[in-house]
Amino acid sequence: MTNGAPAGPRVLIVDDDPSIRRGLRNLLEDEGIHIVAEALDGVDALSTAYSTTPDLVFMDLRMPTMGGIEATRQLTATFPTIQVIICTAYDDASLHQSAKEAGAFSVLVKGCSPRLLLEMVVHAWDHKRTMDQIYHPTPNGYPPPPQG
Repeated sequence: MTNGAPAGPRVLIVDDDPSIRRGLRNLLEDEGIHIVAEALDGVDALSTAYSTTPDLVFMDLRMPTMGGIEATRQLTATFPTIQVIICTAYDDASLHQSAKEAGAFSVLVKGCSPRLLLEMVVHAWDHKRTMDQIYHPTPNGYPPPPQG
């Protein structure tokens, strides 16, 4: 940690398939990324996010009870700086549009390269920290001065 800033994102993995959750957890933990929890569906994701306050969520699209688009919509409405990456087996333009409208940071197709997935984590984490500065300014109520 430097200057009190976290070293990396706190991640919640949401997927109804335990092998997908396990594989994603292993990949991320091998890179030193902290997994705060796993959830089985959108409803579980919402309650888990309230108790763990993750920075980044990997969200499956199709799950029982509540799917990824609705869960993303509710998460981003409650936690405006949370970054959600939708993971799906479907590469469809209308899906990308629905995910964007729900507040997702990005959509990744399951089976994409680990490098792409890790690059997306870095971009989402950078965006989260920028959003935190906007939504949570310095104690005096003003945004921090530009770095430079």
